Amino acid sequence: MYRTDIPSYAELIVKSLNLELGQSLLIKSEPVHWPLVNQVAREAYQRGARFVQVDSEHGELYKARIECSRAEHLSYQPRFEATRYSEMIEDGWALVSIKNPDDPDLLAGMDAARNLTARKTLLEIQHPWRKQMQSDRFPWVVVAAPTPKWAAKILGSAADERSVDDLWRIMKPILRLDQADPYQAWLSNSNRLAERAQKLDLLKVSELIFEGPGTDLTLGLIRQAHWIGGSAQTPDGRRFFPNIPTEEVFTAPDAGSTRGTVRVTRPVMVMGELVDNASFRFEEGRVVEFDAERGRDALAAFLDADAGSRSVGEIALVDVESPIFQSRTVFYNILYDENAACHFALGSAYPGCIDGYQQLSESRRRELGINESTQHTDFMFGSEELTVRARGHNGERFEIMRQGRFAL
Repeated sequence: MYRTDIPSYAELIVKSLNLELGQSLLIKSEPVHWPLVNQVAREAYQRGARFVQVDSEHGELYKARIECSRAEHLSYQPRFEATRYSEMIEDGWALVSIKNPDDPDLLAGMDAARNLTARKTLLEIQHPWRKQMQSDRFPWVVVAAPTPKWAAKILGSAADERSVDDLWRIMKPILRLDQADPYQAWLSNSNRLAERAQKLDLLKVSELIFEGPGTDLTLGLIRQAHWIGGSAQTPDGRRFFPNIPTEEVFTAPDAGSTRGTVRVTRPVMVMGELVDNASFRFEEGRVVEFDAERGRDALAAFLDADAGSRSVGEIALVDVESPIFQSRTVFYNILYDENAACHFALGSAYPGCIDGYQQLSESRRRELGINESTQHTDFMFGSEELTVRARGHNGERFEIMRQGRFAL
């Protein structure tokens, strides 16, 4: 079943980018996704792409390095990587990232310190390019596709083609691929999310208060920040979809304002390892205590990666009417799970949320409370028991969500 849907999925992915004639495309993917990668490349060339490059993100090769490399070699990255990313920035390459591994548990139990050493250098090399991506300087899209081991993890079944088809039956309506024109369906959904973001902007929220089981969290918002939902735009006005699926509206909090406690309601992949039943306590914008039933060492390594990893860079609201939440499925994949529930991200803010970001100096960004980091990982804490209240700049108080649903 899934293989017969690959052409229509590839068409949606490439259409979502709104490629310019002659624009080059980078595809990041694990080898397991080659059938989809090949179809995306074909679709891109048919729509006028100049060149398609594929980066194979091979989990087994990475695992071999972490487990077997000499310690002094783990921080090495060839210099041509930085040159290559600089060229892609200069030439305005588009990006498709097929962001799910063949086996979600492949990197479980790895030495967290060795993993961090290897990741840190790569993240530093990619940082300028990722900044441009987060600023929407070029079109990009993150997607996922079923694999036997991922399907087995989600469904508790055998890792075979039948499980892939069963997972695809769940994913297909979430992706609107069951509709006559999936792209138009995403345009409609994008307009709905944009209207929600516009309503939130009009409220001029200065502070959000989240209350639920294990959660009593308050954070302030940057005055220059605005809410985003649905599609994004490049500087020349081209509309594209950064995430398929997407059900969130999000903005940039003041990194120094977060205080209180929060209980994470869905598992999260952190540095390749599953972190489950995590909890955090914040003081003056930083994580000061944390715990997890599983993956605590990976979470500890993540938090110590750089100065911004302990502060919040994004806050996102997701209604529990989201088709992903309503599927009652935990996907063990941030793209899907973040669009099932309200979440915060530890790490970098999205520059696209902040008016005039490109003209701000580093010191001014710091002064405004914009979090900066080489990392960005989402932690879901939404549920049908979550209430979200807000305070406006004029002191007015109002309710935004009640029992996980928008009350605006």
